[in-house]
Amino acid sequence: MARLSVVVPVYNVEDCLPWCLDSLEVQTLSDIEILCVNDGSTDGSRDVLASYADRDARIRIIDKPNGGLSSARNAGIDAATAPYVSFLDSDDRYTSNACERIVAALDETSADVLTFGANPYPAEDGYPWLEHVLSPRDVVYDAFSMDLVLKESSLPFSWRTACRTDFLRESGIAFEQDLRFGEDQVFAFAVYPRSSKTALISDKLYDYRVSRPGSLMDRLRAMPGKRLMEHVTIAGAIFADWQQAGFLHEHAADMAFWLCTFVLYDALDLAPASADEIFASTGQMLAPYRELLDAARADLPQAVSALIDAAFDVGELKGAVHRERLMFAFDCYRYGRKRAAGRAAKRLLRGANGN
Repeated sequence: MARLSVVVPVYNVEDCLPWCLDSLEVQTLSDIEILCVNDGSTDGSRDVLASYADRDARIRIIDKPNGGLSSARNAGIDAATAPYVSFLDSDDRYTSNACERIVAALDETSADVLTFGANPYPAEDGYPWLEHVLSPRDVVYDAFSMDLVLKESSLPFSWRTACRTDFLRESGIAFEQDLRFGEDQVFAFAVYPRSSKTALISDKLYDYRVSRPGSLMDRLRAMPGKRLMEHVTIAGAIFADWQQAGFLHEHAADMAFWLCTFVLYDALDLAPASADEIFASTGQMLAPYRELLDAARADLPQAVSALIDAAFDVGELKGAVHRERLMFAFDCYRYGRKRAAGRAAKRLLRGANGN
């Protein structure tokens, strides 16, 4: 039996697919199975897969009608026969020792979930936030802690996470197929609190193609309002899962803070109409959890409470000066007053330049 099942979802990527598959052929650990899920490709991707499968018996092609990235990854999980499963996007690649290091780390730690580091590709396309989130430290969590999702470099990419296959199946964890964007974030918030042990390693085992022209993520980068509206939908899926699983009651205050960092704070920097729309949508999403959030008030910093209140009552957003005060208060809570003042100055300068 193979030690690791590598799931590669494939949809219309004939130009970059060889770059991905070549990285699997040269792995220092040969005892792997490569599950290429052809998600109804209409270009030459299927032919590329066939040519590689003809020369490498470890490659299994799974053909299915087009259902999206989450559907393809779920099909790969269902087909996996190895004790561990990982995910490699078809426009990215593994470093040559990735599979060996993944298996060794999971063996050594007996973890249900492993998250590793990655490199932006090309390197010059990297930027500070991305470099930070792709650089986890070496640490093992023997039980779930909110630090894992609030303080570690553990989010939001599932392609640098590997799991024990039976853990995913026994927990009933799958990628959310109803989301067109952000399924990685929902997956991470599903696996971490359910994992009995989670390991993070600093090894950079993955080359992540930062931008692929025409991709949804590429388009949303240029449309912050639409991107944040997608974030509201993602947060709604996470809150619903945590409520159903019983996690939300214990962690309501921390999740309110996370929601502010994920949606509400950035929305304040948009044009007023767009900000109002996002706050209103967030309030609607939070309506089923209002009683729970109200009960957590004692644990909420004032800066967080003010943003949550504004989501429930958009009328609380009383013009540009008030929005800036909300941002400054939240920055003070997160970073301290000196750094908050610096961020406020940058916003003021950006506004003066019309950006």
